[in-house]
Amino acid sequence: MKKIIEPKIKFTDYFIKDNYEYSIDNKEFDQNNIEDFSNITFNSCIFNKIDFNDIKLLNVEFVDCIFNNCDLSNKSFENAGIHRVIFNNSKLIGVSFSEVNLKNVMFNNCNLRYSNFYDVNVDNLLFSECTLEESYITECHFKNIDFDRCTLNKVTILRLKHIGFDLSNSSIEDINIDLQSLKGISVNMIEAAMLARYLGIIIKD
Repeated sequence: MKKIIEPKIKFTDYFIKDNYEYSIDNKEFDQNNIEDFSNITFNSCIFNKIDFNDIKLLNVEFVDCIFNNCDLSNKSFENAGIHRVIFNNSKLIGVSFSEVNLKNVMFNNCNLRYSNFYDVNVDNLLFSECTLEESYITECHFKNIDFDRCTLNKVTILRLKHIGFDLSNSSIEDINIDLQSLKGISVNMIEAAMLARYLGIIIKD
């Protein structure tokens, strides 16, 4: 996998509500200055320790942004563009990425349990030490994706288009994956035996 291009942030100022129109640039947010946003592009912004449960995000895009210790559970990013964005130590339980473009995105130590990735176009995506248990990944287009020491137990993976990815150092117990998605992935010997059982293949000594 090629190296993730990280967010390009030269400076940030603390966000104070003003007459922004279509974009917010070079701002820093916390629980005290966050508000509902719609039809906005965030450029070079940092979000620190924010619980987004009561915050509305409608038709937003994120470019060159960082989320640190945030709670984005059950948020929907339908039709959003998320480019050069890092999520650090954040909760994204039940989050929905539907028809989203993810380019140069990194999830570090995040909880994405029950998340939904549907018809997502991916170009350079890294999950590092994340849990995606019982999530759905369906009809996505993957180009350069990596799962590093992740938990994908009981994940459903269906109808993927990809050029290969590596699950060999991640946990995939009780994974539900179809033949189309299985083709080209890398797994370790234990996982290979487990997947063979799922496919009805009998391995003899």
